[in-house]
Amino acid sequence: MELNKDICPICHRKVSGFHYIDYREKVNIDCPYCGRYKITSWSVLGELRDRQENHDPDLDMSIALRHLAEGSADEIELKRENYQRIKESVRIPTDPLEVLDILLQYCGRKATRFNIGITLPKSDIPLLYIHDENEMQAVLVMAQEMDYIGQYQSDKHSFTFSLQVKGWQRIANLRKIGSESKQVFVAMKFGDPELDKVYEEAIVPAVELCGYHAYRIDKDQHNDKICDKIIAEIKQSAFLITDFTYHRGGVYFEAGFAKGLGIPVIWTCREDDFDNLHFDTRQYNHIKWRLAEDLKQNLIDRIKATIDDS
Repeated sequence: MELNKDICPICHRKVSGFHYIDYREKVNIDCPYCGRYKITSWSVLGELRDRQENHDPDLDMSIALRHLAEGSADEIELKRENYQRIKESVRIPTDPLEVLDILLQYCGRKATRFNIGITLPKSDIPLLYIHDENEMQAVLVMAQEMDYIGQYQSDKHSFTFSLQVKGWQRIANLRKIGSESKQVFVAMKFGDPELDKVYEEAIVPAVELCGYHAYRIDKDQHNDKICDKIIAEIKQSAFLITDFTYHRGGVYFEAGFAKGLGIPVIWTCREDDFDNLHFDTRQYNHIKWRLAEDLKQNLIDRIKATIDDS
């Protein structure tokens, strides 16, 4: 099941490393855009080979892989049974202003002095939830039109530009939202008596003892679309507490969305369910709990550490 060894079978860009293992039934790939991953499914290899031949890259998967690779030292393994789940594990924004905010947050992390330009490697395009160079250029043009950045330059490997006053002001506002917020967004399975008890007896008091208030979407009366409300509340939160017990898809989405915005995430899971965690989040330092009182004290310690590090 031969692939073109020169290009990544996901994004169709030039790879840094590519080699077959196990009689060419598996392949390890190191891609500057997608990160390090391996394919261990004969059927996936065949589909990706066909996509190479048809010049049809899977750029949504490229974005998902890169975000997962950023949080893991291990190679991500693509198999038939997890391919679609991995692809859907990262939400790709459709609102142009949201993409602009992500770009500016990236710039805020890169800029060390106000008078030094930003160099954005083209290999970081997936980190901005952007598919390709054409889309990246459209985002940069919009940033120019809003006076966030000056004229950008492009070469083979990177984009360079400087932040304008309005860009710095927007970065400051985005930082202020998180730093001044006292809200903590809690993502977990709803409607389970045991977890509801853990929320009331462990999460809420731990959050309040640290000077914040817990927010859970199902406890709020609102008329908004649920997905829009979740996104708005995450953006307004200082950090997230995400409990992965029972592995609800929404919890994975909410944690990934917050990570993409640079909002701290505290990861928790009931001890007897920890081994069922999806591989793409298992590498994070979870609080493993058995009883509510265990979780409460560990959360207090983790929240204090999160506040100090942010």
